Amino acid sequence: MTYPSAPEFRGAQFGDIGLSFRITILATLLVLAFSSDSRATELRRIDEPAKPDFSLPGLDGTTVPLTSFKGRTVLVHFFATWCAPCREELPALTRFLNRSASYASVVGISVADIDQRFNRFLEQTPVNFPVLLDRERTVAKSWNVTTLPTTYVLDANMKPLLVVEADFHGTRSTSSPQPES
Repeated sequence: MTYPSAPEFRGAQFGDIGLSFRITILATLLVLAFSSDSRATELRRIDEPAKPDFSLPGLDGTTVPLTSFKGRTVLVHFFATWCAPCREELPALTRFLNRSASYASVVGISVADIDQRFNRFLEQTPVNFPVLLDRERTVAKSWNVTTLPTTYVLDANMKPLLVVEADFHGTRSTSSPQPES
């Protein structure tokens, strides 16, 4: 992969550079966003067909389809409020989106959370991206998400390019939610 040298790159608009370079920048920003955690895991390239489309309710009850993000690079982040590493990553995704909103979107998928706990959690940890509710783990199962947190980077055509999976302290999506304290 070749990158433009500094003199040729100066003044270029982000849309003027190649797709592979934009993905490299996106991947770098994603890794940097998560790198404050010493337990950060590897960002892997994947070559898979498009994941199943879905529509899930948002916090306001409005159903949001994945296709509403088509045309942009999108991070699909599966998490749960009962998963400690997941809670730590949400602020990192907010910082990532602050740096990257001109060319990327983030959508959070809350997996198997209880609405009241989830609403209280977001009051304490606000995010700047839409969060959709996968109460019955239907989407997580159809995407073969077995570990929380898991983040997919999809290209503008919704094809998966990169994935970050973590499994800290036994936080698997197949685990039962931890009791509320």
